[in-house]
Amino acid sequence: MRTNGFVGLIIAGICCFSTQALYSQTDFPVEPSNESEGVFRISNASDYYEPESAIDAVSFAPSSPRTSDLSPIAMPENYSNGEYYGPVEEYTQGDWIEEPYLDEMPYERLGIVAGAAAVFVKPGFDTDTAFTTEDQSGMTTITTSNDFPYNYQTAPRINLGLIDNEGLSAQVRWFQLEDNSGSGATSPNNFVFFNGLPTKTTIGGIRAGGQAGDYINTTSSLKLYTIDVDLSQELNFERWQTTFGGGYRHASVSQGYHAIGTASGSQVQSDAGHRFDGNGIVVFGEARRPLGLFDRRSKGTSSVSLISSAKYSALWGKSKYSAIDRNPGPVVASAQTESKKSLSIAEIQVGMQADFVLQTGALVWVRAAWEGMWWNGAGSAASESGDLSLLGGSITLGMDW
Repeated sequence: MRTNGFVGLIIAGICCFSTQALYSQTDFPVEPSNESEGVFRISNASDYYEPESAIDAVSFAPSSPRTSDLSPIAMPENYSNGEYYGPVEEYTQGDWIEEPYLDEMPYERLGIVAGAAAVFVKPGFDTDTAFTTEDQSGMTTITTSNDFPYNYQTAPRINLGLIDNEGLSAQVRWFQLEDNSGSGATSPNNFVFFNGLPTKTTIGGIRAGGQAGDYINTTSSLKLYTIDVDLSQELNFERWQTTFGGGYRHASVSQGYHAIGTASGSQVQSDAGHRFDGNGIVVFGEARRPLGLFDRRSKGTSSVSLISSAKYSALWGKSKYSAIDRNPGPVVASAQTESKKSLSIAEIQVGMQADFVLQTGALVWVRAAWEGMWWNGAGSAASESGDLSLLGGSITLGMDW
């Protein structure tokens, strides 16, 4: 009897000790950390036990900007029993977790990413002369240059691809811009007009004007597009959410120049154009800095971020040029050339982005940004030399589902 009582006492002590140990690991509060967006702290501190028995809080952050897998980023010195994992979307900030040891439960997605943007840009050129004017009415000749008055133009940009739970994405991107401009003048006495820049024909351009009533009208056209096929990876660096990638790019840019007028009453005309088609590589990077404590992966939540991105591509291909000049007589001259050429494109974007996680689990985002694109070596309407810039802004709607 004494033996049975002693054994029973031992069993009761073991049960009490086990119950205390299990209960001390049962209620773990999840608290938002003020260190960065999407970072949570799990602690076994409880109102029912003495503070000295608690383990310091453990901080966790999603291993990717678009997954709910948690990885520890700050471990207490006296913690050596393992790691906690938990789906962020199933626990709101401040709730109590009944079981701290949870299996990994990644946030499953269909794996589709898409976006569409309206880009508003204004073309700019090193030299984009529509025509020049010589005023010969005085003692000296005064030469004035008249440029094409380009305005802001809307251009579409679309991307479509696949993305996995770790942020690895394969996408196709397309951008296209078409624009044109025109300028002209009518001559009083002793005014002479010239086309924008000399052509490569034997005539080397046209000369209009000479008497009152002579005129010149000029137009220019610009068409360009890019097609990218790339791979990218999303990564977290504490408070920053980043994307790095690269791939293949095909680009084309064509520009045309047309001038028509009269020289002492006789018609003159000049047409010139050039086109570049090339293939090459493209690399890019993007950084997002969340503002405030918002969970970008939990259903029904939203967040706002500052964003910046840079992209660079190097292209190699062929450049084709053609020109036809018609002077009174009639005198007609033409020229055609083809040569190898390299061209580079640099792009910068700075703005803000708002993310919205729908109840279906889809991530929808809206971005407003300033944009700059520089086509180095693209030339202008009447010349193959010089650079083309596209400056403006964009509104983008995207989805990750």
